[in-house]
Amino acid sequence: MRKPWAQLAPIAAVFAICGVSTLTACGGSTAPSAPSFNEARHLDTLAQQAASAGAFDRFRLLQYPVAILARGVSPESVTVSVNGEDQIFEVAAAELVGTTAGKTQTPNDSVFIIVAWQGADVSQLVYAEMDAQNNLIDVALLTDTTADFNLTSETVGAQLSSSSGACPTLRLSSPSNLINAKCTKASVTGAFDLTFDANPAAQHFVLASQAIPGVRLLSTLSNGGQDFIAKVHPKPDRP
Repeated sequence: MRKPWAQLAPIAAVFAICGVSTLTACGGSTAPSAPSFNEARHLDTLAQQAASAGAFDRFRLLQYPVAILARGVSPESVTVSVNGEDQIFEVAAAELVGTTAGKTQTPNDSVFIIVAWQGADVSQLVYAEMDAQNNLIDVALLTDTTADFNLTSETVGAQLSSSSGACPTLRLSSPSNLINAKCTKASVTGAFDLTFDANPAAQHFVLASQAIPGVRLLSTLSNGGQDFIAKVHPKPDRP
């Protein structure tokens, strides 16, 4: 049985310390020239705006691309079939690896994240989280501030293709343990075929299997890495 995620950390306190889009109070960047950093800053600002407006699903889902871009990874522009029509999305991936506690940390479980988004202000975002056996754990279709978690069909897959190289770190304002996790750059082979039961009509998204740029993040956090980000809309167990 999947565990519900914790409630969102107090965002107002974080804003009071960091300030919206303020980097100096939250720490500087170790590689300020990384091409992805400007987009990371922009998406982080969108996430904070969402939190301030009470759009917590949007805030939570934006944390994934923000964290990947803030580790120096540039997303890939790909073709996603949307209801049979090809559209361009940006896509990135992450493997979240849980480790044992103690002096010697040993990886003990992992989950994969694939996130694809569209538009400079992320008008649409598709997110899928799966375990190493390609069982879907969590999923969402974000349209502006509205998140749809209901599926009528699903096929997902992801595996780590390679992982090497240190990650730079851009410190941002949004509260996310993803930014603090030990990181190596990675390539993930991934795909999804998801049909959401959206109103007024179903929405069908297909990403063909391909190499996706991303990161491999290690943390001592529990629950297979799922505690990296607080989830405010628990997804019920699937039968």
